[in-house]
Amino acid sequence: METTRRIGVTIAVFLLLNLLSADGRDAVGSATDAGFARQVVETTAAPRIVTVPHTAAAPPTATVPHTAAAPRIVTVPHTAAAPPYGGGSPYGDGSPSPTTTTTTTTTLPPLDPLTFESLDRINMIRDFSKYVSSGRSRWERSVPGIEQLRIISTADGAEQPVFWLAPSGDRDQPVLVILHSWSAPYTQHAGIPFAMWAQENGWAVIVPEFRGKNDDADAVGSDLAVQDTVDAIDYAVAQAGVDTNRVYVVGYSGGGMMGLLLAGRHPDKVSAVSVWGPPHDLVEFYEHARRKGLGYASDIRRACGGDPRDAGSAQEECLTRSPATYLEAARDQAVPIFIAQGIRDQFVPPSVGAEVFNQLAHPDDRLSAEEVDLFGRGRVPGHLSITTETYFGDGDPAPVFARQSGRALLVYFQSSHEMVYNASARWFASDPQLGKRSSLANVARSKAPV
Repeated sequence: METTRRIGVTIAVFLLLNLLSADGRDAVGSATDAGFARQVVETTAAPRIVTVPHTAAAPPTATVPHTAAAPRIVTVPHTAAAPPYGGGSPYGDGSPSPTTTTTTTTTLPPLDPLTFESLDRINMIRDFSKYVSSGRSRWERSVPGIEQLRIISTADGAEQPVFWLAPSGDRDQPVLVILHSWSAPYTQHAGIPFAMWAQENGWAVIVPEFRGKNDDADAVGSDLAVQDTVDAIDYAVAQAGVDTNRVYVVGYSGGGMMGLLLAGRHPDKVSAVSVWGPPHDLVEFYEHARRKGLGYASDIRRACGGDPRDAGSAQEECLTRSPATYLEAARDQAVPIFIAQGIRDQFVPPSVGAEVFNQLAHPDDRLSAEEVDLFGRGRVPGHLSITTETYFGDGDPAPVFARQSGRALLVYFQSSHEMVYNASARWFASDPQLGKRSSLANVARSKAPV
């Protein structure tokens, strides 16, 4: 009898071990299939990955057909029927817009007073993380409750992973869209401080993957990559508790490039965009990267199908993927855009910030070719100064130049290729889409004098 009992126990234990082993293989296999093998190693918790099909509640947009022949600039309609976030002149000066005969005003309830404790002593990327370090486990530790989802692309049916944090509180909350940089995936740790701040204030967060690092032709500002971000935004604004009139986008480097593409190609999808050191013309960026011996040149050449300096299909493809092609639409649709760049940027020419600003600014506010050239050499023209709020504060690198024109704000600051968390957070806290200078009464921290 005792022998029989022991045999029975042994068989039960053997079956249980086999069952656990099979479950483990299934969990790792599904994670690997989704591209999360590294993250599974980092934590013993199985990732919660939900496939999210696009629903009728959040219809995809198709403003840009997926054909290389069609010039993208004409696919963004410059209609006067729906000027977002205030309408009227794109320069915010009260004059009639060239595409608008009437002025409409969007009235939004004020934001709740915001706090900034989570960003204390986290001023720049280097204060929190290495620039391209990534992984799921640190996101989960830093932002409790954040989820991994997979969203089906409305462009090609591919599943793209995202991080999603639902809003909290008793009112509809903004959603913060955090875009990864050129050389990192969506799990890039540099985005975590923004998510921590959003969670502190009850905001929703969406962190899309848009075809991964820009070392693949499907990435680098492609139609597919842009649609991935649009699909993620559509998912976010369809969720309960999200304020659809406050879709705030922030991106650093390659993420800044994607932010500008969103502002230009889908101005109806975004309420305000903050970009840091963004490439904006891939032909120009290719020339710079090749001259400096940077690997971005080979990424661009691969994406565009050849050397974009020569007239032809490769150059056309690069221009198709470049924000510079679409920024007039962002200006005409009055999208608030905060452009910031380190005056000593060694990866993206410092002149880029000024070039982006000039495409968005009123003609009277634009910088001259000579001034742009000086910025490109890391110098602030002696006759220029800070003439507007910078949103930089204690502990942030010092601003050296700032100018506002309508909805466009340009700030140069003492640093290299960097991002300043508190400056973006304060700017979003000012409710920039309302089209007026904020007193920042709801911003808890003080700012540097201008």
